[in-house]
Amino acid sequence: MSPHRLALRALMLGNSRSMLAVILIAASLCVLDLFAGHIASARARMEFQSIMGERLGHLAILRAPEPDAPARSAMFRPEEALRVIRVVEASRGVALVVPQMSVSGIASTGSRSALFFGEGIVSTPDHRGPVQGLPGKLNPSIRNGIAVSSKQAKSLGLSNGSTVTLTGATLDARAIPVDAEVVDVYTSAGRAENSRHPLLMPFAMAQSLLDTELTERIVVYLSDTAETETRRASLAAALQAAGLPVLVKTWQEQSPAYASERSASDMAFDSVAGMVFGVIAAIIAATLSINVMERRRETATLRALGMRSSSVFLMFVMESFLMAMSAVVVSLITSSLVAWIVNRAALSYASPLATGKAPMLVELDFNRMGMAVVTVLAVSLLASLIPAFKAARGTVAPAL
Repeated sequence: MSPHRLALRALMLGNSRSMLAVILIAASLCVLDLFAGHIASARARMEFQSIMGERLGHLAILRAPEPDAPARSAMFRPEEALRVIRVVEASRGVALVVPQMSVSGIASTGSRSALFFGEGIVSTPDHRGPVQGLPGKLNPSIRNGIAVSSKQAKSLGLSNGSTVTLTGATLDARAIPVDAEVVDVYTSAGRAENSRHPLLMPFAMAQSLLDTELTERIVVYLSDTAETETRRASLAAALQAAGLPVLVKTWQEQSPAYASERSASDMAFDSVAGMVFGVIAAIIAATLSINVMERRRETATLRALGMRSSSVFLMFVMESFLMAMSAVVVSLITSSLVAWIVNRAALSYASPLATGKAPMLVELDFNRMGMAVVTVLAVSLLASLIPAFKAARGTVAPAL
């Protein structure tokens, strides 16, 4: 009379209540798996938007500030920027190294004016691999050519070939208006409203608007995103060894939108997971309590035949564990099938935080799914303790 075999036999008999419990637990886990997959998909999209769309790169190298020094001392002098680029280009895993300069100010077309946030970039050829498809293209043959997002173009009434006057905002230099020509209007569909839509301009134009020859940061694109932390440490060590006082930051540290989005999604997932595990605990406790009451005579007979109370306790605990395991298997198959169908259907949705429709993709977050499996097994064991204890402590004679 092995308690494990008796528990498996009770489940295999196909009790309708136990089967219903398995289905409800599997459905709850499936909802949790798909929600975790949706969060993983949204984070992957935001990662792409930050690294490529906002041109933050995987890593950014900044000059370490000196104590009690003006803000401009935290920028690279021309010779320092050149040394940094040479050291980084000689490092492993680096796909592209470009200097960048942020600049903000006022854009005016004569009839319309608006504040702008721009990035001074170096026009690069179309690279293959991880940096392929960077939004916004400059024309190297037009020195004052700029690329604007579709949102900026709509607000200022710009199109390819339009002219606009840019005036940079700086505290310690004179404002110099610069005439610019729009050479590209890049799309920003599916991007969140709180993400940046930089106005792209030649690096030299950004320096002119700020009346400086300094470089704010060196942006690094890696060939493998998974090695970001490793490359960060190796680049920091190489630059320190070369006598360059620098700070190396990841794209997560530079993107406040990603930090707020991650915090909100973590809170939402924790709330949903808490409700799901509460429901599962209630289902198991209620199902097992009714099973214990209905099988009082069977339990008393087993006790009369010599089964120990600890074995009765273990039998009902194992029954709840097997119910949870069956539900886990069903939920994993169902989640994979639903995710495959949704992704194959190529659906899209309009998020209230996005400027356009975003693709509805569901990725399976195997880390969260594994944590959910472990948690639901632990919840099933805890929820079965009281009903199993009552069954083990029941008297034999009255039940017979």
